[in-house]
Amino acid sequence: MKIPLIAAALAVVTACAAPVPAPTYALLPPDEARPEAAPAASAVCWIRETKTANGMRLEAVVRAYSAVYGSYEFSVTSQRPGGGTDVTQGGEIDLTDGKSTTVGSAEFSGGRYRALLTLRDAGSELCSAEQLS
Repeated sequence: MKIPLIAAALAVVTACAAPVPAPTYALLPPDEARPEAAPAASAVCWIRETKTANGMRLEAVVRAYSAVYGSYEFSVTSQRPGGGTDVTQGGEIDLTDGKSTTVGSAEFSGGRYRALLTLRDAGSELCSAEQLS
């Protein structure tokens, strides 16, 4: 009688302990955890901030939900005691569905900043992101 009960208990424990595969996520904006459902927009823009030994690094990132061909502009203005920095970058972008890429970056020594990323195709603005410190 004990052996069937032990076998049943082991089966339940083994089934509960079986590893569940973790979901896989593509490179998405930090607040966007929608791996199965693509948004209505054809692209999403965001600005990634990373602290560095020299101050702050900002990266302009674009993810396409359908094929995207257009142009981007990434501008950063920083202010700190003793001066400031203005950086403007831009160019063409050609992304296939589901791909992400960093289109621009700027590193500066700290202080307050405003960063703006805009992605346009021939007809309109596809996405934009603004980040302030």
